[in-house]
Amino acid sequence: MTKIIYLLDAATGVFMGESLHPLDPVETERAGEPVYALLNPLLAVEDAPPNTPAGMRAVRSNGAWTLEAVPEIPEAEVPDPELPPVPEPSDPPQPTFEERVEALRTEVQAYMDAMARSLGYDDIKTAVTYAEEPAVAKFQLEGKAFRAWRSLVWEACYALLAQVQAGEAEEPSKEALIGLLPPLEGLPDPAPPAPPAPPAPPQPDEPIEQPE
Repeated sequence: MTKIIYLLDAATGVFMGESLHPLDPVETERAGEPVYALLNPLLAVEDAPPNTPAGMRAVRSNGAWTLEAVPEIPEAEVPDPELPPVPEPSDPPQPTFEERVEALRTEVQAYMDAMARSLGYDDIKTAVTYAEEPAVAKFQLEGKAFRAWRSLVWEACYALLAQVQAGEAEEPSKEALIGLLPPLEGLPDPAPPAPPAPPAPPQPDEPIEQPE
């Protein structure tokens, strides 16, 4: 035979649930029949609690069951999550002197290439290759002019940048640097225009046929 016991909260006497009544193994073996263990009345009882309506709970007090309202559990206040501070916008890093110098060198190289392309070459390196090619005098003269000009340009560019680094001159903008470079000289004079073609000689008048 199975018996049900009713568990209690030892501190408050509140009904906690049901369980099977444990047997006393020693007494059961001695008696030859089930003998249930003694109960601690603070932890379990054999009489069932009354029906408990919603919002109520059964409590064991002074050997009897009573009903009481289930106390409301205050909701724990959940603090608002702390958002990380928004970093203040910072100015973008300024380029170093070496980076600015490299940008100026790139601008100078692009300027010389553009000058060579204006005369039909791919770039200034291509134009310079014609300096030692005598097959076409015009191309050779242009190649020599570009080769000399390239050396003068880089000499002036590096001299100015050295003054800037030493604090002897202000750092120029890309546009201002181009205006400080030596001009391209030594190009052959353009071929004179061809003279106009002589007018066609006048054609003799055709004879007028006389009627017969």
